[in-house]
Amino acid sequence: MSIVENELTAIDTLLPFDDLYPYFKQNNQFYNGNLIADKEQFVKVYNDGGHYVAMPLFQKNENVSYHKKDKAELDNFFENAFLVGLKNNLKGKALSDFLIDAIIDKYSLDLEYVAEYVAVNFKRKLHNLHKRFKLFKRKANLNKWNIFVTITYDDKKHTAETFRQKLRKTLANFHTRRGWKYMGVFEYAPETKRLHFHALMYIPENEMVGTIEKISDYSTAQHKMQTTYQNTFFLEKFGRNDFESITDADIKSGRALDYIIKYIAKSDEKILYSRGIPSEILMKIDYKDVACLMFDFVQKFILFDNVVDYERDVLKIPLRKKNITTDVYV
Repeated sequence: MSIVENELTAIDTLLPFDDLYPYFKQNNQFYNGNLIADKEQFVKVYNDGGHYVAMPLFQKNENVSYHKKDKAELDNFFENAFLVGLKNNLKGKALSDFLIDAIIDKYSLDLEYVAEYVAVNFKRKLHNLHKRFKLFKRKANLNKWNIFVTITYDDKKHTAETFRQKLRKTLANFHTRRGWKYMGVFEYAPETKRLHFHALMYIPENEMVGTIEKISDYSTAQHKMQTTYQNTFFLEKFGRNDFESITDADIKSGRALDYIIKYIAKSDEKILYSRGIPSEILMKIDYKDVACLMFDFVQKFILFDNVVDYERDVLKIPLRKKNITTDVYV
């Protein structure tokens, strides 16, 4: 990644339009036979955790079609073995060697063929994981959150399957009726094998259900006293939980995101999103909005911080409809 620095750093000093001309010419116009570049253009904007970044729009090739193929037995075995390797904290060459040995032991195939097969599919899996992480981070950075939630279930109230189903339905209802937003993942704890749900949530003011109680008790897993903030509604309906308040600084530091991402990588669980959480927005920017240029495989623009207004540009609440599914898996 390379950045073209703007030597003029004052907030009221702009990059000369001539420097940006090559990138602001999608809507070229002619006046008296002279070419005039449009000083505005539509872009896609995301937040990388520190700045708003704009990407010019490119026309997609609509003639390209993609077809999903049925997985062969070897492909299914590879997927399961890859997950086993992740759960055993294998990475890089150790994970690759594990996959090669597992396939040869299972199918007695030629080493050269298996090594090539693993190399191709190993790269594909890492690429797909990277895309999921990037989508998760962009959604987290572009939107606002105020609660980090961990919920587990009580054996007297649920099985792992009913916990998963009932919690999804409950959160979907709160999204529709109370404006909650959430993005999280289910995960089996490595020690207890008990299913948990970890999520970032945005709960609007006066839309919390139940009450939050501060609980101090002894953690048998960590062998020390711990403090949690339990929600009485979720305690009664599901079991132990922790509703911890977070700020924008907690998101930007990456700690909350990394906590969830490590479960995505190890469990291969799909991320559960409520609707209305964009990873990027479409907006029109003026060349005066650009602080500097950046090249990250393609030309991008770093925008001044005041260009994007969260309430106006990101928090676009759609009309709420009844009897629709309000969460999605990615």
